[in-house]
Amino acid sequence: MNSWLTIIFMIVIGAVIGGVTNLIAIKMLFRPYNTLYIGKFRVPFTPGLIPKRKSQLAVQLGETVMKHLLTAEGVQSKVNDPVFKDELKTWIGKEIDRFLTSDITIQHILQTKFHIQNAEETIKEKAGLYLEKELSSWLTSVKEQSVEEFLPERIQEKIEAKLPELTNMLFEKGIDYLESYEGKRMLEDGINTFLKDKGMLLNMVSMFFESSTLVDKIRPEFVKLLRRDETKQMLEQILLKEWQAIKKKKLENLDEHLELKKIAEPIKDALLSRLPLQELFYTPLKDLTKNYREGIIERFVPQAIELATQLINNHLEVIFEKLQLARIIEEQVEAFSLQRLEEIIISIANSELKMITFLGALLGGVIGFVQGVIVIFL
Repeated sequence: MNSWLTIIFMIVIGAVIGGVTNLIAIKMLFRPYNTLYIGKFRVPFTPGLIPKRKSQLAVQLGETVMKHLLTAEGVQSKVNDPVFKDELKTWIGKEIDRFLTSDITIQHILQTKFHIQNAEETIKEKAGLYLEKELSSWLTSVKEQSVEEFLPERIQEKIEAKLPELTNMLFEKGIDYLESYEGKRMLEDGINTFLKDKGMLLNMVSMFFESSTLVDKIRPEFVKLLRRDETKQMLEQILLKEWQAIKKKKLENLDEHLELKKIAEPIKDALLSRLPLQELFYTPLKDLTKNYREGIIERFVPQAIELATQLINNHLEVIFEKLQLARIIEEQVEAFSLQRLEEIIISIANSELKMITFLGALLGGVIGFVQGVIVIFL
């Protein structure tokens, strides 16, 4: 009886020692979190294994993930997977369609995301300054050119083709003016001014004829003169000659008459007024994109995804290098709470850790049994 009690006692003692030893060993993986001191002397085995090797673990984990888990080849194979591409196209297409069919406006997006309160006025101001700068630069660059060099040949041909028409128009307007009441008054004033202080002979003529009578006699002759083909041809030749002279002049010489900078101002205003900014910024996206939505989703999205996958494949190693993922993993592990890390590992391997403790108790019990047998028989 005493022999069996000794064996049982030895088994219990061995099981307790084995189980407690393994439990302490497991706890010492994490505990204590910090180095403990008695006076100036550091307590052995403090801190625990993982807290003590945390920095090395972080570096090793980062290198392991980059070399064996998150590799460029692995990411490329996933990116090039047709199933992944189809899922990506479907998801992006749905998201873009949801965005394009919303009531949101571009102005709202700019205001909420970029803090731009009045995009229309901002763009008009920026566009105005840009156009003003470009027009000024353009005018400066063309000043040394002649009119003939500046104007396209087809425009010069059109101007020259319009000279006969311009001549006829001038004569018709002149005839209409001479036959009008204002034209008659102008001739009367002209005759009176001419006869005044012109000597005795012309004064005697004016005594026999009133100015209105002279106008009635002279005006038809002026009209006949203007209707003559020779007169029209002469004026047309004069206009053509003047046009040829103008073509040879430099724009710089004409600037004082044309004031090109003042001409540029209304050009700029006209261009700005034609910008559909009001419609662009305040129309809901569902109305603004209704004619383009299908093309965007069916053609643009697949092309954009293909381009993106090509760029990723071609530059993935550079991207990984620039991202420094190993360093990011290292920093994240360094910043991770030891308490939280212990909780995660224990929650994942709880049953295995219990089995290790139980196995230590079992081995301790077996050793205690062997020791008890040896004690009894010796």
